[in-house]
Formats: sequence, C-alpha cells, structure tokens
Amino acid sequence: MAKTKAKSPAKPAKLVKKSAKPAKAPKSTRVTKPAALPVGPPPPPPPRDELSAPRDISRLTRYGERFGAHKIDVRMWTPPSSPQPTQLPVASGSLAIFDPAAPKSWRVFDRPTGSGHFRIMLSIARSDDAKIKERLAAVVIHCGRPPIARWTVAHYKGQKAPKSADALPRCPVTSGYVALVDAGSGSPGAVAVPPSEGIQPIEIPLTDGRRVLALPCSNGDLAAYWAVDAQDKPICIVIDFDVFTQKDWKSRAT
Repeated sequence: MAKTKAKSPAKPAKLVKKSAKPAKAPKSTRVTKPAALPVGPPPPPPPRDELSAPRDISRLTRYGERFGAHKIDVRMWTPPSSPQPTQLPVASGSLAIFDPAAPKSWRVFDRPTGSGHFRIMLSIARSDDAKIKERLAAVVIHCGRPPIARWTVAHYKGQKAPKSADALPRCPVTSGYVALVDAGSGSPGAVAVPPSEGIQPIEIPLTDGRRVLALPCSNGDLAAYWAVDAQDKPICIVIDFDVFTQKDWKSRAT
C-alpha cells in the first residue's frame, strides 16, 4: 500500500503593518492670489487756489432778483433764426474771453470747463422806468450740474492770482462787445462784429470750425466768476457786465 505524503500546514498570512502617519498629499504649485479689496471712488482733487467772489454773484442768475429799481430776467438764448436754444461748443476743455476788436485782450480761463456743448443763459436787467432800455447784466455758461457749493473769482492762465478783491482779473472791452470761444486753437485775432442792436448776442463761425459768441456790453473791464460744487467741479461761469452800481448791489427794492 502506497504511503501518502502528509500535507504541510498552510503558512499564516503576513500581517500588513499599518503606517503610523498618513501619507502626505503632494504640495500644490498653484499660487493663490490674495482677495482683491473693494476699491472706493478716488478722493476729490484739492480745491483750486482761487479768490472767493467778493459779491453774491448768484443774484445775477435768479429771476426776479432786485437791484434797486432794476429786476433780473433770465432766459436761455435762442437766436431769431433757430427754434431751439443755442449752445456754445467747447472741444478743448478750455474757454477764452476777449474783445473781438482787440486781439491783445485775449485771455484763457485757467480752470478747465470740460468738453461739450454748453447752455447759454442771459441775465437781463430791466428797469421799472419804461424809458430806460433793458441791458445785459451778465451771461452764464452752464458746464456742470448743481448744487453750487461756492463762488470763486475766475483766474486766467499765465497771470498771477489776485490777493484781494481790489485787483480782480479782468478783460478790457473797448468795442462794445465781449466774446467767448473755445480756447483750443488760440486767439483768432480780430473778429469782425456788426454794430450792436439791442441785447441780442451774435454767433460768428471761424474758419477752424470754432464758433464765437459775441455779446453787446458797455466798455470797461469785466470780471468773471465760477460756481463750483462740493468736489470743486465747475457748474457755470458768469461774466458780470457791471451794469449795477454799488448802491444797486446793496439795495433790494420791493
């Protein structure tokens, strides 16, 4: 009888040693950017170094305001040939003033107006005496939006700022007209203007595409004033035609 070989006992399974520490995850090479902080509006520019207006210039812009025996009427300028009010185009961002018959009177306001088509408002002085003709008391060029925070004296480029109200920057007028125009291309030289008739402004096109706004006024030295908002942005500029006396400014007849 054949002997059968005894089977050897099965070897016990090897125990898998557990790692005492978990395997480390591979490091990420991606750079994490810090979260962007919210950006607020930029701070307003510092106010320009301009002398405060020595008069309450806002009175020249208010309908019904009284200056002694005179009353202010205001209206947007509409030429007889146009059904809509005319606007003054300013592409360069700067406005100039001058006597159209005197090229040396050319002056550029040093405060930028911004670019655009600006509304033209006439301030008209009417007297209680029917024999006295109405006159232009001021012209207002609107280049921004209210509310008005303060009024300042308009300064000119290349001239020293005044230190007192006794030395305001002024534009001399000897032809019976004062003119406003986009300062972009510089002085146009002498500009022919027809004889003055009443208080109607005149619009004169130049060969370079600009348009001159000429306004009849008395001869003299005219000052201008800015209305600015709380961020020191211009709202309008007022050219005072100086038709009222100091007594008129102090009195407010009813």
